[in-house]
Amino acid sequence: MALTGKAEALAAVVVTLLLATLVSPVFAQDETGPAESGTTRQLVDGIAAVVGDEIILESEVDEEFYIYQMRSGTSGLSPDDIARVRSGIVREMVNEMLLVAMAHRDTLRLDPRELEEEMESRVAELVERHGSAEALDAALAEEGLTLPELRNLYADEIERRLLAEKVVRSKVHGSIDVTWGEVEEYYAEHAEEVGQTAEAFLVAGIMLMPKNTEDAKQAAIDRMTEVSERLAAGEPFDELAREYSDDASAAAGGDLGTFDRGVMVPEFDDAVFAMEEGEVSGIVPTRFGFHIVEILSRSDTSVHVRHILARVVPGPEDEVRARATAESLRQRVVDGEDFAELARLRSDDPGTREEGGVLGWFTHENLAPSFKDVVTELSPGEVSDVTAGEAGFYVLKLLEHQEARIATLDEVRENLKDYLFARKAEKAYGELIDRLSREIFIDIRTAMVPEE
Repeated sequence: MALTGKAEALAAVVVTLLLATLVSPVFAQDETGPAESGTTRQLVDGIAAVVGDEIILESEVDEEFYIYQMRSGTSGLSPDDIARVRSGIVREMVNEMLLVAMAHRDTLRLDPRELEEEMESRVAELVERHGSAEALDAALAEEGLTLPELRNLYADEIERRLLAEKVVRSKVHGSIDVTWGEVEEYYAEHAEEVGQTAEAFLVAGIMLMPKNTEDAKQAAIDRMTEVSERLAAGEPFDELAREYSDDASAAAGGDLGTFDRGVMVPEFDDAVFAMEEGEVSGIVPTRFGFHIVEILSRSDTSVHVRHILARVVPGPEDEVRARATAESLRQRVVDGEDFAELARLRSDDPGTREEGGVLGWFTHENLAPSFKDVVTELSPGEVSDVTAGEAGFYVLKLLEHQEARIATLDEVRENLKDYLFARKAEKAYGELIDRLSREIFIDIRTAMVPEE
């Protein structure tokens, strides 16, 4: 049982307190790609801040801002957003320098293997974001950088970050203890806040998908054949995707982004991972219709693709047959046949078929509109009338029903302990930074950080 509301959010975020990112990605946009060189690579001589005997240069702030954009895939920020992000970077760099100064004062050391592992993790993250090592190299080249130069940019930042994390672990986390007595006391005072659970329904379903006629399939194949011919004649893939594709990705020229092996349906997965970068497929059939795929980039484990999809739309007679089959299966359940066994034998939903049709737990908020009125009127063990859903016709069964209630202490005990640890860690971290700010000289000179 998870904590709810802000309690859950604080437990999930604050408990780490390891400074994993410079600033919150609140300014991240949907656009991806290299940072804008005119904004991010303008290295200006000058001191942004002084922390003890160390200085933070304006150029270092620029480098951190560049790394932030590379890691988040953010570009095209407004001037106000750039100022806010850079202000956050400066403040975090100052806090980090305070922690690093403490590490040096206490002679804390890093294992070189930690540095190398973190470096490789950062580079792998960028490769995955850009789709391939070659795509990352191309993005860096647009910024006038090479991968070794990017590693140099990362090196100092990684060392500072790991030292700061080490201080937080030893001086903040290491000093905190949460007893079970504290957990019980907090639960007694805040049970309604941390233990509230919504009314929930455990639902199973048998789904019958209208089967397409051969005429509908042939019409889709004919469309894809025409697309193949136009591609072979040299017409741009993205323009044909916008003209022909029945998928939501059509507006983006068919771009599906980068995904790992096993994410897509098996027949699509098998086709794309057998192709080479730059290759365009023939017609690939899946349960969604017929696809033509282009591999934009790939690695051993992931691919970046775009596709054109011709859906095969069932006709009225196909829907009539599917509904009739669903009605027949419902009657068999009413007459005493085992629902789970019929789901395994006859359901067209591959994701739940082997589990006896179990769809999972739902609240009022996450039940599909077409199912909400049906499910909420059922009693446990009762079977619904045939219901039309987005994918086909369903026979639904309510397996269990839980009323809205307050979770017991045993159900929330572990998460509540994490939450209380997080609260103490947040307070202790703030107190540590305040103390170090009094002990160590700080002079923030950059105009990026307004006076408080």
